[in-house]
Amino acid sequence: MGRYPFLTCAKRFLSARGQTYAEATAKELQRRYRRMEKDLKMLVENGKATSANPEKMSAEDVLAYINLLKSRGLKEKAIGHNLTALKNLLDYMGNPSVQRFKAKYTFAVPKSRSPRLPAMDDRGFQTILRKASSIDSLDWKRLRAYTLVVMALCTGMRNKELRLCQVCDLHIDEMKVRAEHVKGEGTYGQAREIAIRPEARETLVKYLRARNKLVAEQSPGNLALFPALRGKGDGYLSSNGLENMKRLVESETGIKFDLRMCRRTYGQRAIDEGVSTEAVSQLLGHSTTKTTENYYCRMRQDTAIREAHNVWQVPKSYPDAKTPKIESGRWEPGYA
Repeated sequence: MGRYPFLTCAKRFLSARGQTYAEATAKELQRRYRRMEKDLKMLVENGKATSANPEKMSAEDVLAYINLLKSRGLKEKAIGHNLTALKNLLDYMGNPSVQRFKAKYTFAVPKSRSPRLPAMDDRGFQTILRKASSIDSLDWKRLRAYTLVVMALCTGMRNKELRLCQVCDLHIDEMKVRAEHVKGEGTYGQAREIAIRPEARETLVKYLRARNKLVAEQSPGNLALFPALRGKGDGYLSSNGLENMKRLVESETGIKFDLRMCRRTYGQRAIDEGVSTEAVSQLLGHSTTKTTENYYCRMRQDTAIREAHNVWQVPKSYPDAKTPKIESGRWEPGYA
């Protein structure tokens, strides 16, 4: 297998996965495996591991690697990402050492549960919508950037789904869009249709007119909803292209966000407005509502209380109800 068995196996594994991983994810895994290979070689050279070959690594080698990451002060979540990447590679090579490590060294297994990160607040949401509606249709660079972010906020689509979305996937008359290039494409992922929030309509109509005119002039036949309009390539934006457009909106609005926050915002606003968790989970492309509630959005406490009161027909207040302890300002026997 040559001088670098780990990287050879990693390249074979990533090649076999093909388009299962989004472009950005595949690049991150390449970097992660290169770092992993250096760490494992160092452990072998220092006598703390017996092999850096994915086919021959033992549970003890995995333990040594995890201990190395912990000694550097890495957070449990980061260690967990590395362990998952290593497990996927070793599983592909037919080596169950990560499972054995987890069973034998339970104390060393990283224990982390990612907290559900916040959605964008209403001020940020409305600011981006207002800026998008004010952009001149001839200002292509800014119009495309803002429309992309509005689409992210109003559909909850993933980066890859937005980047590879075709203009024919958008049905503005029905306010829905079809996501074809989904997470897990070619394996477990399934294409789905997504309801578009009504706030996006004005910006989308303006954008489509500008897009269709520009494509006809500069890149006839380009099918991308957000075309790159360059003389070479497939006509679709790169992951870096999406990031640059997001940064443009950030710099002009002063609102810091990523496209995953837009995805959480779509889900949380829908739930707050009364859309069921099951429906939101379906729109986001989750296999279960557990993923939706744990990592993206769930009913807020005040909404839950209001819903319960509505079912029970509880009035907003009881004008004749008094709390003697509070009113008198002193302790009244029998109230606690």
